[in-house]
Amino acid sequence: MKRLLTILSFSMLWLLLAACTTTTDETPTTTAVPNTPPPLATPTLAPVTTETETPATATVEPAVTAVPTQPTTTAAPDTNALLALVQADLPENAFDGLDVLPLNVPAGERPLWAVYSVGFHNFDVEPLPNHFVALFTWNNDSWQELARQQLNGDEPGNFGFGPDFLYPEGINQVNLDPNDSHSLWLAVSGGAGAHGGTFQLLRFDGTTFHLEVDTGNANPGVGYFEDLNGDGTQELITQLHDYYVFCYACGVRYLQFGIYTWDAVNQQLLEITLQPMLMGQQGHPARQPTNRAVELANADLWPQALAQIEEAERLAAASSEPTDTFTLGWDAAIIRLYNQAYQDELTWAPYPLLTNIFYGDFAAALDILRGYGSEQIFSATSPLIQGTMAEGNEPWLATYLLRQSSAALAAPDLDPATLAAAYYFHAWGSYLQNPANPQITADLQQAATLSPTEPLFMQVALPAVQRIQFGPGETAASLQGNLPANDVDVYVLSAQAGQQMLAMVSPPDAGLSLAVSGSNGDFIYGQQSATLWQSELPDSGDYVIRVRSGETAVAYTLQVIIPQRISFAPGAISATVQGDVAAHVSDDYILSAAAGQTMTVVIESPNSNVLLTIVGADGIPLTNGNMSGATTWQGELPATQDYTIRAIGTLEPAAYTLTVTIE
Repeated sequence: MKRLLTILSFSMLWLLLAACTTTTDETPTTTAVPNTPPPLATPTLAPVTTETETPATATVEPAVTAVPTQPTTTAAPDTNALLALVQADLPENAFDGLDVLPLNVPAGERPLWAVYSVGFHNFDVEPLPNHFVALFTWNNDSWQELARQQLNGDEPGNFGFGPDFLYPEGINQVNLDPNDSHSLWLAVSGGAGAHGGTFQLLRFDGTTFHLEVDTGNANPGVGYFEDLNGDGTQELITQLHDYYVFCYACGVRYLQFGIYTWDAVNQQLLEITLQPMLMGQQGHPARQPTNRAVELANADLWPQALAQIEEAERLAAASSEPTDTFTLGWDAAIIRLYNQAYQDELTWAPYPLLTNIFYGDFAAALDILRGYGSEQIFSATSPLIQGTMAEGNEPWLATYLLRQSSAALAAPDLDPATLAAAYYFHAWGSYLQNPANPQITADLQQAATLSPTEPLFMQVALPAVQRIQFGPGETAASLQGNLPANDVDVYVLSAQAGQQMLAMVSPPDAGLSLAVSGSNGDFIYGQQSATLWQSELPDSGDYVIRVRSGETAVAYTLQVIIPQRISFAPGAISATVQGDVAAHVSDDYILSAAAGQTMTVVIESPNSNVLLTIVGADGIPLTNGNMSGATTWQGELPATQDYTIRAIGTLEPAAYTLTVTIE
């Protein structure tokens, strides 16, 4: 500051002298006031002494660059020149621009500026330029770079990618501890992809940058600062929510936070998580409710966890015994954070039933179900799903219901009402996942036993399961159905791991769609369109096929085919299969072969009533008996893959012999 006053004094004197020596027609030249940022009361950086100042031509890692100055010693730092200096070392058009942020420093300290890239990085530049932050000071009439941090997320253990985009206001100076005289902090909020956000927390220790936090999520605004535990210092809170519960635009979120606080004594950033009171607090009246609160919170039973932690705080305040205030205080802060966040979420939640389940308020979730009969709840077209964000996302709804209810069921000593509700939602999730699962009935019986007066749990009538079964020796089944508009039919069949399955629904242009999920509820993706699905089955067990209508009612045919695999004996080049096929039905076989091999297929039947079709796994037909009447085929195979061989019945049932040779 003293130096600044001196500069200003000389500047004013120079102006007075200039005014006395020029005519009234001339315009006096002025010197700009330095844009040095205001000082802070609390030191955060070690002072720089005259003996250690770097001459203008010296080199300081990572870089020192002298900026040409005016002949006078009163020249102020020109941040435009600083930006030009940094720009000169970058690839052309690497970023939309650069910006500079004057930083708050203690009185008597060297002034500091942060220079950083803004806008998008240029995806046409190779290698792709990474957004960055560089720290500069003004020393001996030149700009001196002190540190630089690439925001590319490549450091081990970090998020994995940096921002694609930075707003000019995306970098801010923050203060995690006013009593820490060693650290300067910068928070960097950026964007990635279509709507993702990134967040990085940088600490400058007077010599170099430290990337303390590097994270991101599917939504912008990943990190924010708040005094979470009331100790007078800011904590970093990162929002790691699951924004894709159903879909990003659906708006249903599972909340998850990361919490960090600065330990100035040990100079490290601590991640704060729920912790029980340890054995050293054995016998303390607050230990049991604290540890119970942690158990409940870990099961996502946040309202009950809040009641327990408040009881722990009351007992600790009334006790004369020393309390582990660090553990109790942070557990209380975390539990309150989640409770408040979920209460805020419920004011606008697009699917409050699941949000209440995430919150652990099973009673509130049950209230949403009241007024519906069991035949409406346990239905593929439940009004709790149709017309909501859950429609079309039933497997994901089932997965979350099962996950959350299983966590509650695993919590020890849960009260009977919550336990009964958890069993009920576990039953519903199991039904949505696989309506043939015997666990559904067992869970409903448990719920009724624990809460015998709850009307929802009494005499639940489950609908009959539409199970697909093949006849003896058959490899396919065909089913007829009728769907109202915007409705769904659910089918279940058992199959073995490694089998190929094909499902198709017709007519193909009637707004129909189908989806296949495994016994764990996960969608299975294969070669598929809206009305056709084909894949190798990953597990043995039940598979669920959902046929969904569009805006109009429709009569449909569902065909499911699981071909029998043909294998050759060791050393053999051919195999023969005997079969019987009904009229207008097909038997399907599958075998693997390599590109360039010659395959010969012959079907023999009385009066050549059984026709031959061969289709590769890539969907390309080699022959189509329905079109050509073919009963034989020979040719070089175009690709290494599975081939489906179809024996097609025509006007009447027929026995046949199928011979396949590969050379």
